[in-house]
Amino acid sequence: MTVLAVPLLVLSTLAQTPAPRDLVARAVTAMGGETAVRGLRGSAIDFYQAMFALGQEEPPASPARANLTVGRQVTDYAGDRMLITTEGRNPTGAVNKVRRVIAGSIGMTETNGVPAPDNPGQVATLERFMRRTPERLLLTALDNPAGADTLDLYFDRRTGLLVLTETLTDDPILGDRVTRTAFTRWQDAGGVLLWRQLDVEVNNRLQNHSVATAISTNPALSDSMFAIPDSIAARAQRSDATPPPVG
Repeated sequence: MTVLAVPLLVLSTLAQTPAPRDLVARAVTAMGGETAVRGLRGSAIDFYQAMFALGQEEPPASPARANLTVGRQVTDYAGDRMLITTEGRNPTGAVNKVRRVIAGSIGMTETNGVPAPDNPGQVATLERFMRRTPERLLLTALDNPAGADTLDLYFDRRTGLLVLTETLTDDPILGDRVTRTAFTRWQDAGGVLLWRQLDVEVNNRLQNHSVATAISTNPALSDSMFAIPDSIAARAQRSDATPPPVG
């Protein structure tokens, strides 16, 4: 895991560049301290989101169309499980209600009441998303810098908080794909600071704008929330337990 310190708000040069681990430790402290961050067993986030379909524009110069979504995401950090329920409106006006569960390296998506197993790539994408939340990513950087993901991390010099991650991948259509994820509007959520706004840019174009309207930490979690019926689990394929590093 590569960690870079970039001055985002203060342009003067530091007399001495901090060590990468010191930057990570300072960010964890800014979030509420290592004990508080390690004490996060799970979270529940209510959100609204605009997703832009980059690469699917009608003429090339037209703006990307947006899918608008409201939903709730419940994450069990210790169990690597996630439940997402959404109601979305696509550009044609159609409304879809979706319930997605990731647990035990398999996934299920229920669209308008019709369940189906997720493919391994969809499961791996959500597992990677869980790993890359600031509260999980920073602990990995402290404990195991040579983890599954390779990212550049950028910190706010004044607050110490993580404000941006960046990855470079090879895209079959775009070629070099630079993905930047910005975390802003940090607020207290039960003794830990968490972001309230997330923006993802791909090659300098906005792909995802998400705003958390409510966050609770360490909510009551039950196995039934993450249950996948046997009929779906029997057909589901597991994600790769050791995915290749993302460069």
